[in-house]
Amino acid sequence: MTRPLHNGLLVLLMATGSHGAVKEVVVVFKTHFDIGYTAMARDVVAHYRTGMIDRALKVCDDALALPPENRFVWTLPGWPMAQILGPEQTPERRTRILDALREGRLVTHALPGTLHTESLDLEDLVRGMRFSSELARSLGQPLPRDAKMTDVPSHTWILPTVLVHAGVEFLHVGCNAACPTPDVPPLFWWEGPDGSRLLTMYAGDYGTGLRPPANWPHATWLALIHTGDNCGPPNPNDVRALLGRAAREMPGVKVRFGRLSDFADAIRREKPDLPVIRADMPDTWVHGIMSMPIETKIMRNVRPTITALESLNTLLRIWGVDVPSAKDAVAAAYERSLMYSEHTWGIDFKAWGKRLYGAEWQAAHAKGTYKRAEESWAEHGAYIRQAEAIAAPALEANLQALARAVNVQGPRIVVYNPLPWPRHDVVSVKFPGRPPDGLAQAFGRRRLANVPTEREGDTVRFLALGVPPMGYQTYVPAEAPNAAGPRPDDGQTTIGNGFFRIRLDPVRGAITSLVDLLRGAELADPAAPYGLGQYLYERFDADQVKAYLDAYLRVKADWATYDLGKKDLPPAKDKPCVAASPKNMKLEITRTPLAVRARMSSPATEAVPHAVAITITLYVAQPFVDFEWTVTDKRPEPWPEAGWLCFPLNIEKAKFRVGRLGSTVDPATDFQRSANHDAYCANTGLTVAGPDGTGVGLCSPDTPLVSLGRPGGWRYSRDFLPDKPYVFLNLFNNQVSTNFQQWISGSWSVRVRLWATSGKGKPGDLIHPSWEARQPCRAAWHNGPPGKLPPTQRGVALSRESATTTAFGPNPDGEGLLLRLWEQADGKGQCLVELPGGFRPASAQPCDLRGRPIGEPIPVTDGKFNVPMSPFAPVSLLLR
Repeated sequence: MTRPLHNGLLVLLMATGSHGAVKEVVVVFKTHFDIGYTAMARDVVAHYRTGMIDRALKVCDDALALPPENRFVWTLPGWPMAQILGPEQTPERRTRILDALREGRLVTHALPGTLHTESLDLEDLVRGMRFSSELARSLGQPLPRDAKMTDVPSHTWILPTVLVHAGVEFLHVGCNAACPTPDVPPLFWWEGPDGSRLLTMYAGDYGTGLRPPANWPHATWLALIHTGDNCGPPNPNDVRALLGRAAREMPGVKVRFGRLSDFADAIRREKPDLPVIRADMPDTWVHGIMSMPIETKIMRNVRPTITALESLNTLLRIWGVDVPSAKDAVAAAYERSLMYSEHTWGIDFKAWGKRLYGAEWQAAHAKGTYKRAEESWAEHGAYIRQAEAIAAPALEANLQALARAVNVQGPRIVVYNPLPWPRHDVVSVKFPGRPPDGLAQAFGRRRLANVPTEREGDTVRFLALGVPPMGYQTYVPAEAPNAAGPRPDDGQTTIGNGFFRIRLDPVRGAITSLVDLLRGAELADPAAPYGLGQYLYERFDADQVKAYLDAYLRVKADWATYDLGKKDLPPAKDKPCVAASPKNMKLEITRTPLAVRARMSSPATEAVPHAVAITITLYVAQPFVDFEWTVTDKRPEPWPEAGWLCFPLNIEKAKFRVGRLGSTVDPATDFQRSANHDAYCANTGLTVAGPDGTGVGLCSPDTPLVSLGRPGGWRYSRDFLPDKPYVFLNLFNNQVSTNFQQWISGSWSVRVRLWATSGKGKPGDLIHPSWEARQPCRAAWHNGPPGKLPPTQRGVALSRESATTTAFGPNPDGEGLLLRLWEQADGKGQCLVELPGGFRPASAQPCDLRGRPIGEPIPVTDGKFNVPMSPFAPVSLLLR
């Protein structure tokens, strides 16, 4: 979304300044690629492939008469260029495009497009660079060393880490003109959590002007001449006019056309003393991902599914199981997953004019007025649904292949652990007939003791114990276990196991007491205005929206208030805000040999106009509490609204640690001023702990969006610090108003896991329980003759407890097998890697994130080798 245009170029680009000490201007031309917004995404991509690229080629051809340094060069992101060159392109046009690419008249930067970076997983971000890399390799060109993000105001600091480890040397971020930028200088070194430093230019608009600001201290200036949303290249007259203007207004200054890395190279030659910014910068638009809570839940779950598919398929092929390679399915699923986090989620809603609410909106909606908008949102949601449709059946097929391949006669369940450490997990399997009453682990020809098991319809659920790292374990039918599950203390309002005791208040719809039995500590704040596990429903009013816009907007233009507010709301005195929770909920407690559950439910009421339930589960021998919030038949509502699950905690002098994408941050010290301090993504989970480190950890496998201290809807604070140990997980919202989904309906659920932290600062406080919540063990049932694999076997194991694997499969950048480790904590040291049985490569060749070898190969002895690891940094290895 952007401000109005003048002759196709952003108005900002007509601004003037003094050229001061500038001796050279590097001119870069680009348009803003909104994959949608101005039309349906499919139509926008078709326009890229035809009319837009034809115009770009025409400008390139027209510029051939100009001196070489002034010939037009057009920069594109990798994914749009891949679509332009895709199978629907004509042979004639493809030849012209490839010629322009070979000649450097068309260039791609390293990134696939503009992303809501913090909503991604690490491999999405890494593999998104393949579109530009594959094109460069096919043309025999060096890989791009520059990158560009546009429109989205801010990004997480894993971006410099990833780009530097991919060999990228420069990033330009162009913020939406209406929105605040983080408080950073125009040019700086952006330091990621691992210490990588990336030359970064941050602009207050999509691009920059021809002339630098008066205080620009460097001899080189980047004139990023940027057209607006999907406007395409400037016309030839604009290009010639720009050269004429440069000659008049900047006599003696060299002006050359090129790409972003040309500017970066020139700046580096100056050897400037630039400030270093070591900070995370949460995205102030990231609320929007929870405008599609059902699809975002799929997103959170399918990304670990893709990782599990890749690793299991690789192991099966190593172990000699006849399965087809999953390489193409993994690549396709990652592409769809990436595009769900692309920043364009639908068509520009300003096209519908005045916003309607209440009966007026209901009538317009019933007439189909908003059908095209809803179709555009569904088009975006289809990205992640397609990823699921690719990855989930493929993983199931590989699990079935594993179950067939183990050397156990007759019926059996095989459990696969995708994580590189041993673990216990609760596993569910559906059966074609009646599930067995009990299960026991198969160990060679023996069967070990029965495991806690429960049946529900055609599903059996059980506790798998000690599943090997990235390996599997086999279970066989057995008699029903005699042991009872966790007993409620009074059978009415209290439940417990060996780790927690929970007292519920159905009148309030909340937990009134949560005791950590190992420490005897009360974890719920009895004086909080919110109950622990309580559902909070908010409806905002016109005054709240105005206060947000007053705090947030840099530009108070009508388009900005439409895009980022909720225009046409009635006065707050007529329609005041609502903040309500269900009351007098129905409480049911059930107990099985595996678990005890308490379920509180409430029908729709005037204050909370949808039916909701919260289920709290304690498992045998598992040191966590599982929550599941469920909404049934929520009606669509254009009024600004949000839902939260509340966790007010009883922790003195609490300190927060949030597992962000590729790092763990302290929001009090690691967030840059004027970024988003009110709501942001927790990629893994978070901890709230006192000075001794004891406290609580939380992770949701279904929603990433959290607020600390207070609910973060319709708030913007340049430097807010939470002053209470309260956590709020966002269940849905429709805050961002430009092209995200504007109303939310349907039935869905959100899970949250809570555990106690030990205070020892080990991976068990955050890393392991978070990843175990997000990446569950997977299982499959088979009844048939035995195969050749042992009943249990280890895959890849790592000695560093704080490291995990993000990739184990065919190298997406070339030949060989890729193993990627990623340190999840701020420690460093050697990591012993143990490869699976039957796999004995001679060496492990370190490479960057785009597959290029770096350094010397590491010898592999008996399937083992050591590799040094650094805080929050990746280690990529080609096994040969």
